[in-house]
Amino acid sequence: MLVSRKNFVFQKLVNTLLEHIIKNYKVDDSLPSDVVLANQFSVSRTTVRKAVEYLEELDILVKSGATKTLIAMPNSEHFFDVSKQSKPKEKLVEEYFLTLIQHGKLKPGDKFSELELARQSDTSTVAVREFLIRFSRFGLIEKNPRSQWKMKKFDEAFVDQLYEIRHLFEMHSLSNFIQLPEDSEYWQQLNDLFIEHKNLSLKMETCYDDFPRLDQKLHGLLQRAHPNQFVNEFYDIISFVFHYHYQWDRSAERERNTLAVQEHLDFIGKMLMKDYRGAAVALERHLNTAKQSLKDTAML
Repeated sequence: MLVSRKNFVFQKLVNTLLEHIIKNYKVDDSLPSDVVLANQFSVSRTTVRKAVEYLEELDILVKSGATKTLIAMPNSEHFFDVSKQSKPKEKLVEEYFLTLIQHGKLKPGDKFSELELARQSDTSTVAVREFLIRFSRFGLIEKNPRSQWKMKKFDEAFVDQLYEIRHLFEMHSLSNFIQLPEDSEYWQQLNDLFIEHKNLSLKMETCYDDFPRLDQKLHGLLQRAHPNQFVNEFYDIISFVFHYHYQWDRSAERERNTLAVQEHLDFIGKMLMKDYRGAAVALERHLNTAKQSLKDTAML
């Protein structure tokens, strides 16, 4: 598994190195070897190497063979914001796991270990195991011996059954959302999302892979406006599956996401106008498109 710049361990190490440099070094000093740094900060040499490469890109140091020479002092802009690490560990695992899938780092048939995922997401093996067991019940991943796991595909029948549940939940959420009072904060959040979608629609040529984030924000907002712990539990899984398929066939991803953004805009626009019937029709269309897209990729 490759070290990503969104990896919490990587980000924490970069911040630690920056602080260490500020406190202990000056320009033209040399930093220790990768092995020494790995032992000093209790991380892998791979993570150290990636962090050093990142500091090179920031023009903080330059490498010549095994020698790392400091050429500029870090400043506050070089640090990562790691405040997100205050989130529950299981949530951190889920977010990191989804990121791996959405960026094609984990595909059907790939195997990975609990320890590996725990290290990469900067969480515990306990949190990782609980997360994986939770999702394994739905046939997305399977347990292998010695704490190993394997990514799985799913068939057309699975998609149909999942769609039925999603349709029920989404329509229920729409009905409740449309009845919210005018001064509810959720209407403002929905309007903000409409603007975000508008902005993305103008740059889909290059930013089409930003859509999954907006998709999760929109459907998550519908659920939060009328929270139900049972619906929320199952919707997390539904959302996971509908994003899980993106890495199977990325050849038409831009076209799929462009269409989905327009469907979202139609749906949100009808909601903001309090047009329940129109919003229901738009949501139905969007859910059917998503189901067919999921079926198309599942059959590959």
